[in-house]
Amino acid sequence: MLKHQNNKKCPFCKAILSENFFCQSNNFVAIYNIAPILPGHCMIIPKNHTQRVLDLSDDRLSEMMIFSRKVIEILNKVFPNDGFNWTIQDGESAGQTVQHVHLHIIPRISKDLAEPGDWYPKLVESKSQESNNRTKLSEEDYLKITKTLKSIN
Repeated sequence: MLKHQNNKKCPFCKAILSENFFCQSNNFVAIYNIAPILPGHCMIIPKNHTQRVLDLSDDRLSEMMIFSRKVIEILNKVFPNDGFNWTIQDGESAGQTVQHVHLHIIPRISKDLAEPGDWYPKLVESKSQESNNRTKLSEEDYLKITKTLKSIN
């Protein structure tokens, strides 16, 4: 089991403790998004409950970015792409809906959306848990993708 400062109300803490991640470093995990904007959409999340980017030490922030490159190497083997969106919404005014730092990594291919920036409105649309704008994967499909990504690591 991971050493983890748990926040029982945080969905990311629950996901980390359930070990629904496909890759990990000392202080971060990569989790496939249950409602991906595009195929391959995952998140990099600190193992310890951390609300804001400024709460990360310089060493942890560096680790997060270096770990993210490793995750991209894994995604490159499963999801065809020619680019990535990397995004963090830091604070409620910036659109952060879960108060636990998370970096979205979204593989992109040319013309996958009408406009390159159209991924962000899709992210904003899903703020509400009741939102039907992004289809959630079935548990079976989610676990299958997670298992595939984990096997590459």
